[in-house]
Amino acid sequence: MRRLIVMSFGFVIAAGAGAAFLFVSALFDPATHEAGLSSVMAGLFAMLDEALNEGDPADAVAALGFVIWAAIVATCAAPLAVAALVGEAAGARSIIWYSGVSGLLAGASPWIVRASKGLARADSISEAEGRLALLFFLTGALTGAIYWLIAAPARKAATGERRSA
Repeated sequence: MRRLIVMSFGFVIAAGAGAAFLFVSALFDPATHEAGLSSVMAGLFAMLDEALNEGDPADAVAALGFVIWAAIVATCAAPLAVAALVGEAAGARSIIWYSGVSGLLAGASPWIVRASKGLARADSISEAEGRLALLFFLTGALTGAIYWLIAAPARKAATGERRSA
């Protein structure tokens, strides 16, 4: 039971730190900053325009929130969940496993989504997509490393308890 609590705590902390890292690093990277800022500004102006005309601005806020939520899930939560579940089931104890698998899955997430939807561009990459993939990879690697740092001491304690019993 203790191990499950530590794993859950580690997952929440790592995903939150990854989301903060993704937001901050996207603002400081010139390519993603430019693309992200223009998208956010366009969304805010569309929301303001809709509120001033007749529509409900809550729908625009919900749509913007969904896009942000989807990006966080695709780069922080889902890759970490796969790496953590497989790693815990297999008994992996290496930071390379948790950080590497989480980073690779996060970096590949745009192409995984494209391939799952059968889109034609699932096999090509532009320079901007490459930078975004690198940012996603670093975010995933960070979440995996933070999870490992939190979960590793509890794993060692649980293994030590089983050996002494």
